[in-house]
Amino acid sequence: MARMHSLTRRSVLALLCTAGVFLWLPTTALAADLRQGANVTVGAGQTVSDDIYAAGGTITVAGTINGSLIAAGATITVSGNVSRDLIIAGGTINVTGKVGGSIRAAGGNLTLNGPVEQDVVITGGMIAIGSGATIGRDLVLAGGTTTVAAPVTRRVMMASGSLTLMNRVGGDVRGNVDHLKLDGAQIGGNLDYTSNNQVEIVNGARIAGTTTRHTPPDRGASGPTNSFIGWLRALIGIVALGLLLILLLPRFSSRSIDVLRAEPWLSLGVGAAILVITPIVAVIVFIVGLLIGGWWLGLLLIPLWILALAVGYVVSGFLLGRLVFAQLGWGRYHDALALIGGLFILAVITVIPILGWLVGLAALVFGTGALALAVSRRARMRPAV
Repeated sequence: MARMHSLTRRSVLALLCTAGVFLWLPTTALAADLRQGANVTVGAGQTVSDDIYAAGGTITVAGTINGSLIAAGATITVSGNVSRDLIIAGGTINVTGKVGGSIRAAGGNLTLNGPVEQDVVITGGMIAIGSGATIGRDLVLAGGTTTVAAPVTRRVMMASGSLTLMNRVGGDVRGNVDHLKLDGAQIGGNLDYTSNNQVEIVNGARIAGTTTRHTPPDRGASGPTNSFIGWLRALIGIVALGLLLILLLPRFSSRSIDVLRAEPWLSLGVGAAILVITPIVAVIVFIVGLLIGGWWLGLLLIPLWILALAVGYVVSGFLLGRLVFAQLGWGRYHDALALIGGLFILAVITVIPILGWLVGLAALVFGTGALALAVSRRARMRPAV
């Protein structure tokens, strides 16, 4: 039994270490300019001829990047030019500079008011795409409240609580939305949407093609019951994963939350990079593997990524439970109780519209970053020991 217990612990640790190695590939295998700290800045007169990977509290880009910018931070401001792609995650994001490739962004409050030559894929609580922006290809958005005053050359694909379109869309507008308003918008293709509410068309808005509205299925009286059962199942599942972690790897669990408490901003940056970049790396590895062999590594990377995010969420809940118990003055308790308490609090908060989504995303990102840092530092310490 003792040997089986030891083997189980080693297997879990090996799995986490393997995930950490794969997830760390984007920042170690690529030749790029790596920057981190409380404040990361590219000055107005500065030109960087390389990709920049940045993580920090405040990230400001006023100069020119002849490459891509991959960044995560509390506040991100891009007023300079980026010749290729912009991949960013943060609390507050403001982009007014020119982007030569595509934008992929996730955050709490996002403002875009500059030209983008290719696609914009964006998700957030509050999204504002101003009239100073242009979108060269498609707009894909998921948000709580979104306003789009910029012209979109091709299609709009939406999953939004409230969406207002105020300019020209060259192709179709499709997706799910609670409230859709066309305020002077000119839709060149079809409008195909799913909503409980009829589209609001004002100020001369026009749809060149057909308009099709789908009504969401009525779940009836069983809707709240099914939602509660789903919520409870998710809570039980994440608690079970957390209990396995702290019972099999107690010191590693404590080390992870210590990293999160000591270095929250670095954890945020690393976690956001893992969240955004890993699926891209998986696709690249899969495609290259089809050509030279090893395509299964790309498929393996996705479940490892999901596992790392789930464990990261557990780490955030574990830390939250300890902090709450400390505020209550509870000095003697089992770690399992702190874990269950923290995860339950997170589960309750995530029920709140918009705020819950943001809190859940923050728990994933912060915890995953701390987990990756703990794994990498443990791996570096082992040869010395």
